[in-house]
Amino acid sequence: MINFLKNVLLIHLLIGLQLYNVSTGSVKKNDMNLMNFLPSNSIVYPLDFQENWQASEPIKLNIHYDIPSYGYKDLLMTLEYHNDLETFENELEEIKRRTIYEQNRLEENLWNKILKIKSKTKQFQHQKFLRSQIDHN
Repeated sequence: MINFLKNVLLIHLLIGLQLYNVSTGSVKKNDMNLMNFLPSNSIVYPLDFQENWQASEPIKLNIHYDIPSYGYKDLLMTLEYHNDLETFENELEEIKRRTIYEQNRLEENLWNKILKIKSKTKQFQHQKFLRSQIDHN
């Protein structure tokens, strides 16, 4: 019974001390928490001393960057890039040239076929004309 009264008196003293400190403004309100006296009862006791932003696992951050050394490797990479760019431009020009050549070839074939059809049509009409002439005689 005496231990119980001692515990009740101790709790009342702690609460009174907290109220006194908060009312005088000497301690911030969130710093005077009853759980500060009994930290092992806290659910997050191992993280209790950390701020909220510190309580999580650190985020892995990968940064990929090149540091120019202006040495032979950078010069070689630059030359290879420009060589690749020149090769790409040459291939692009070759593809354009081949496309134009193929278009011209197809257009020429089409015109040849059209002329052939026209000549056959003229021949057929001429033959019809000759047949009609022969039939009339």
